[in-house]
Amino acid sequence: MRSKTLAIFGIGAYILSVISSVEDLAGNYTAPTVLIAVSAIAMLVFMIMAVVRLWKTQKISSILFLISSVISLIYISAPVKIINFILFIWVVSLLLVMGKHEGLAKKLQKDSELSEKYKELLRKETQEHPGDPDVKGFIL
Repeated sequence: MRSKTLAIFGIGAYILSVISSVEDLAGNYTAPTVLIAVSAIAMLVFMIMAVVRLWKTQKISSILFLISSVISLIYISAPVKIINFILFIWVVSLLLVMGKHEGLAKKLQKDSELSEKYKELLRKETQEHPGDPDVKGFIL
């Protein structure tokens, strides 16, 4: 899964977790149990995949996100939820930026391959027609 896709998956998992956390006045969850379970699994998968993806480049961010996620599972309070949300936004933005750089790197690699093929064709052309003045200026 690419970084951009992982970021979109994380946003979807977060929206699903907000939808599944709706409670009635008595404090009971109104969402079906299956939806709550799918939401928890999706957030867990996102958390693990985001930490793995960010580990090499953003070790501190991935450690903070992991610790914040574990603490929010154990201790639920408003400050913990706010910190976890801020770290979630930070991780998603890092993944989106990484996705942008992956796309640029892929484009650069493709352009490089094309230019190498072009240079090889020019070398071949100059070897086949060494005295041709039209090809002579393209010697690489």
